Amino acid sequence: MLHLEYKVNDYKGCHIDIQPGSETEIPGLRDMLMHAFMVDNPARTFAKKMKHGGFQGCTEEEIESEAEVADVLSDLWGNEPVMNVMLLLSRAMQMIVDLRLG
Repeated sequence: MLHLEYKVNDYKGCHIDIQPGSETEIPGLRDMLMHAFMVDNPARTFAKKMKHGGFQGCTEEEIESEAEVADVLSDLWGNEPVMNVMLLLSRAMQMIVDLRLG
């Protein structure tokens, strides 16, 4: 069973608690979460697509719209080219909380 628990800590970070079904699952789960679930920064993906002609046939408005989305999403990565999915989830939840609380 996967259990996610979100908490805002004193340092304004967050914590995700994952509770596997048994102790024998912990090492594999930890390795999978830390290494296998790496996600490219959308700004980097957009730049590669642009460089390799991935927007041929698209209007300028479509390209600008996709660039805007990639730019907004890339804030989660900061300056990192790739990031672990769990850290991205943690950052996204923190951003949502920050936006809602003002």
